[in-house]
Order: sequence, then C-alpha cells, then structure tokens
Amino acid sequence: MLRSALLLVVFGVLLVSAQSDKITVCLEDDNDLRVDCLIKPKPNQIDSYEFSWASGNKEVLINTNVSGSSADNQFKEKSYVEELKPHGYRMTLKGFTDTLPHNTTYLCKISGSGASENVEKNKLVPCSAVSVLLRTSWSWILCVILFFYHTRN
Repeated sequence: MLRSALLLVVFGVLLVSAQSDKITVCLEDDNDLRVDCLIKPKPNQIDSYEFSWASGNKEVLINTNVSGSSADNQFKEKSYVEELKPHGYRMTLKGFTDTLPHNTTYLCKISGSGASENVEKNKLVPCSAVSVLLRTSWSWILCVILFFYHTRN
C-alpha cells in the first residue's frame, strides 16, 4: 500500500515536471480573449512583457511595456494587461474573437523568456476554473484516480 502511494507520487511529479504551463489561451464569458503568461521573471531585472500573435509568417504585437516597442494600431485601446501573483501577466483582448484567423499562435515574453501556444479558432476553451484545471492539470487528476484505484484494491 505504502509502496503504491510512493510510486504514484513519483509518477505524478514526473508528469507535472514534464508539462509546460507557461501560457494559456481561453475565452472569457463575455467572449474576450484571455492569454495568461506564467513565466517566472529573471532575478534582478525589471519585468517587461510582450504579447503577440502569429498567423502564417506574420507576427503582430498586441500589447507591450517594452520601451521602444508599440502595439499594432488595431489593438491600441482594445487590450489591457494585469500582473498575476506570484508571477506572470494576463492580457485581455476585447472584440477580436470573431475575426481571429483559423489557426493562430499566441506568444508571450516576460523579461526576454518566451512561450507560445498554437490554437485553432474553433477549439478555444472557456476560461472557467474547471476547464483550465482539466487543461493544465490532467496529470494531477490522473494521479488522484490511480491513487484511489490502488487504495480500493
């Protein structure tokens, strides 16, 4: 019994550490696009962020606080960014979900470190807590199911 529990914990840690949850893209209840960038900032650096999307070979900057860079005109006044605790930034984009390209790569950078996620327009998930949990923590759910399976047998 104890050996099975220990094995499941090790298995869970390996699955979680292999999974990358640096960026999530979802639709809020009001149909706004939300991109969470959960990259840990580099120590002793001022946090800077950039959010962009790419379709085909064209990358377009949506929002940034990097000096010398500016968002594309179509996104000015349409997006805002808020800081997340303990680290990361959330960008919300209003009024663009109907005009999104079919296949889009969302990119974010924090202090020079980047992450990206490719999402098809018709496969954008809602930003509910349950859908985000299922999308990002499937390995934890699997571990809990396996743990209960082994403790019942």
